[in-house]
Amino acid sequence: MADVTLELENGFYKGEKTDLAIYEALAKAEKRRELRSFLEKLASTERRHAAAWKAVVEQQGGTVSEPPLAGIGAFVFVMMRRLFGTAFATKVLERNEERGLEAYYAGLESVRMSARGKTAIRKIIKDEKVHEVELQNKLRQYEGDLSYIKSMIFGINDGLVELLAVVAGIAVVANTGLVVAIAGFVVGISGTLSMAAGEYLSSKSKGLVNVAVKNHSGLTTSPAREALYIGIFYFFGSVISILPFALGMSGYKGIIASAILVVIALSIVSTVVAVISDTDIKHRVTEMLAISLGAAVVTILLGATIRYYFGVSI
Repeated sequence: MADVTLELENGFYKGEKTDLAIYEALAKAEKRRELRSFLEKLASTERRHAAAWKAVVEQQGGTVSEPPLAGIGAFVFVMMRRLFGTAFATKVLERNEERGLEAYYAGLESVRMSARGKTAIRKIIKDEKVHEVELQNKLRQYEGDLSYIKSMIFGINDGLVELLAVVAGIAVVANTGLVVAIAGFVVGISGTLSMAAGEYLSSKSKGLVNVAVKNHSGLTTSPAREALYIGIFYFFGSVISILPFALGMSGYKGIIASAILVVIALSIVSTVVAVISDTDIKHRVTEMLAISLGAAVVTILLGATIRYYFGVSI
């Protein structure tokens, strides 16, 4: 029982050390003084938590072991911050704090936890609750940036799903991959312009309505910037779907290669969407893949039917 208890408490130590490495890395990479100070404050608290768990383990005759992947985790968070911005990184940190609280509450109920460990948990929970509130407040400062991230995500998602369906249907009746690539490129350009224009008008109309009803939520975004992001990322998503055919592949081989690329890209996109929307990652990825691949299967069957019954090929 003692070994099991030490293993559990050492796991909490590793978790705090990992969080410490993440906050330190983010603070070191942050140029804005106010945000860097905030991250350093969080790191200081995590350092104190790690020291508390080390003391608990050593008081029971155990030895703490360092988390082997803490450096990798910190690197991933820094890259995430650079790729998706402060708002998304803050959202992930908030989600991480929520999971930490859930683990600590479970620890309080566990018979495996020592009395010293439960005392440490009660003190740490108070700090973690403060962390969660602070991160939520910090996130409100960057909600506008989060809206831009949503435009990027929705743009690339639509580009991936729509163009996979288009190229899958065309590839069944096309004689060469070049035909599929050209057709897909034309659809991609058309979709890019349509998506950008639609997003601009939608965002502009939303802003006018908010002014009319005097809804001053404090969240302001640029319609032109949102349109630019959704257009660029829609086109990027369409290029991913077209790429195998542009490289010379054709027929079902091209469809399979395109589907594999789209599955990889959609898995990443779905994960980002799940984090932003506070939904389950596995459910979101499964749903997104089922819808996109389902659409591709339908268009493949449609193309195959047309070619079989009407002898159409291009």
